[in-house]
Amino acid sequence: MATESDGRVGRSFLALASGDGLARVIAFAAGVYVARTLSKEAFGVVTLSTGLLLYFTNIVECGIDLVGVRQVAHDEPSMRRLAPALVGTRLALALLLALGIAAFSRAFLPEPEATVFSVYGISLIATALSTRWIHLGLERTRRVATARTLGECLYLAGVLLLVHRFQDLALVPVAQLAGDALAAVILWISIRGLGWRPEPRFAFSEARPVLSRSWPLVANVLLGLTIYNSDLIFLRIFQGRGDVGLYSAAYQLISFLINMAAAYSLSLLPVLTRARPETGERGTLYARAFGQTFSVALPIAVGGALVAPQIVSTVFGPEYAASTGALMILLGTIPFTMSKEVDLIALVVAGREATVMRMTAAAVVVNLALNLWLIPRYGMIGAAWSTLATEAARALFARFCARAAGYPSPGPSGAARALVAAAAMGAALWFLPGLVLPAAVGLGAVVYAVSLTAVGGLALRRGGWPTLRG
Repeated sequence: MATESDGRVGRSFLALASGDGLARVIAFAAGVYVARTLSKEAFGVVTLSTGLLLYFTNIVECGIDLVGVRQVAHDEPSMRRLAPALVGTRLALALLLALGIAAFSRAFLPEPEATVFSVYGISLIATALSTRWIHLGLERTRRVATARTLGECLYLAGVLLLVHRFQDLALVPVAQLAGDALAAVILWISIRGLGWRPEPRFAFSEARPVLSRSWPLVANVLLGLTIYNSDLIFLRIFQGRGDVGLYSAAYQLISFLINMAAAYSLSLLPVLTRARPETGERGTLYARAFGQTFSVALPIAVGGALVAPQIVSTVFGPEYAASTGALMILLGTIPFTMSKEVDLIALVVAGREATVMRMTAAAVVVNLALNLWLIPRYGMIGAAWSTLATEAARALFARFCARAAGYPSPGPSGAARALVAAAAMGAALWFLPGLVLPAAVGLGAVVYAVSLTAVGGLALRRGGWPTLRG
């Protein structure tokens, strides 16, 4: 039976994911436009630059987008007092890193990478000033989604209006900077309307207690980014810009789905924080979240792999046909990634940030070893297999650590129901391979939903939305 906590997670996730999903679709459209209008080499420059920028973005965030959400949910008055110092610390880091990126790019990177990466570095200032973490802690996910969507709309409009040839490539990060700034301004105005005053104050000593809790999460994210960026770096070294662009095209859908999993986990974080462990409420909520994410992730992996050729040809065009094999393999990472996100949030709620960091560090060692072995021999396909193996290892590590932290093991019935329904969907798509992409997606969704309902994994309620049973 669904609980009020389940309902709050669901409503929060739907508000965040609907807007965040729309925003990422818009951003995805901008990336596709760059890929198709310019070239796979230009697309490779943009994706490599944004991949490297993620390291600096997460340093600027200081782990506040996780620990801060939890602290706002747990002790709002205290965080009202600390917010100016936290924002000020982030802003100081952003200014230093933006200058460092500009200097590094000019000294060591070729063109156009140097100019593109330098302009992207300025966007760190918008990241520092964002109050997204406060809104999420207050469960104001709808406002976060709206701001993100409007920002990405401005980004897409800028790309469509300004970028028409390879020489316009540096205008892609300019458009992104404008969109990020708009989203930050919207959230800033909104949070002031609630009585928060997060104007930056450079008081590191005040921010230190929160930062001491968050630094393992920063290290964890940076290590996790290595798993993705090492693929691009090794491909750039051993194969060239073209293969980076092709692999990045395959990874675009994966990146979107990973971010949807992150949106769900952020929706789960404040509710799981408030759930009472002594009554079993926290364990029950965790188990249901685990089962529900698997029921969503599995059909995406199975169905996506079967329609991967249509996805690549429809979205990116025939120039990117070589991405198909990598996409089919990478889709297999989705169930592992989504289950791992639930475990990571559970560990953060339990105060096991250091465990999260050590777990990811072990996965990075696995990934680097596999990349060094596979990418020089097999190129993109080797990179994809390396990522799949690494994500499977991370999911197993996370499940073991969550169990050690006292969370229950999810029951096998939910996974079994999802496996039966996914098999039925896979059979339908296998025997009808010539369908165009919209028809294939529609058929797969209908067959999976009907099959999942038949085996009891999807409950239909009169006058209400269907409910997944974990």
